[in-house]
Amino acid sequence: KTDAGLYTCDIGTDVAKSKVSVQEKPTEVTKQLEDKTSPAGQDISLSCELSKADVNIRWYKDGKAIRRSQKYDLQQEGTRAILIIRDSTVKDS
Repeated sequence: KTDAGLYTCDIGTDVAKSKVSVQEKPTEVTKQLEDKTSPAGQDISLSCELSKADVNIRWYKDGKAIRRSQKYDLQQEGTRAILIIRDSTVKDS
């Protein structure tokens, strides 16, 4: 993106100009979530890898947004997005 700008070719008697804009590639999931099975009462960690770091990540369960709470911990470590489900119960399936 830092290469965007106005470029010129100046030959003294004439000038050619070009406006260059660079569009960032969209973020992609490079490593999918894996299915997990866990005994009730244990923490469950889900993670996926992304093509870029520092992107806005939203987690959902059955179509409803998950927010950080005592039940859920949401983390990002570089390109890795992590959801920790604390003290899992059957309702977390």
